Amino acid sequence: MIINIKRSKGFQTYELDVPKNIILLELLHKIKEIDPSVGYRHMCRAGICGTCAIKVNSKHILACKTRLSAFEEGVINIEPIDNAHVIKDLVVEHQYFFDKYKSIKPRFWAFNNAKNCIACFVCNGVCPVMNLDKVFAGPFSFARACGILEDQRNQEEDYKRLLEGALNHCTHCKNCNYACPMLVMPEVLIKRLEDTMISKGLLQAPRNDLFFGF
Repeated sequence: MIINIKRSKGFQTYELDVPKNIILLELLHKIKEIDPSVGYRHMCRAGICGTCAIKVNSKHILACKTRLSAFEEGVINIEPIDNAHVIKDLVVEHQYFFDKYKSIKPRFWAFNNAKNCIACFVCNGVCPVMNLDKVFAGPFSFARACGILEDQRNQEEDYKRLLEGALNHCTHCKNCNYACPMLVMPEVLIKRLEDTMISKGLLQAPRNDLFFGF
């Protein structure tokens, strides 16, 4: 099996004889034994912490939950998630995404499937808007905010902060829904926020569902 890992100077190639049912995180561990300089994150090994998110053959996944057999290609290309600052190899900076969330975070918490978010940032990685619009807070931020805003103690000023994060710039491509390993469905939650803000008169209704905000 040929494995290419994206590093600072381009892809570095490793050749290993491994079973097809091996977990991607186990594969990275075996590469680490060969080359201790390879950098990647992992912690819980149970799909809970979200730290092992990577991109494999153009698909964003959690390394601890995905088997090599999920990829039919003979060559495996491993990269850090998109739309993130790379610290080293597969390790990316998380603080940037958390800062965006903090900038729009309301005060009180309610419960919906946003509570299942593990902050792996795969949704941000697959979002086409984040690469083009630095103001856009991203699917992660809005999904988390939706879980909070449904608490009735939050006021209109909490909703208005979503506009500072350019909520209405979401194109509803649904990439985040398809990529989320925890089935949080960020785009659905963004749409819920938009509908609530339209009902409150804080956001203008779109002319159609395909080009919201554009």
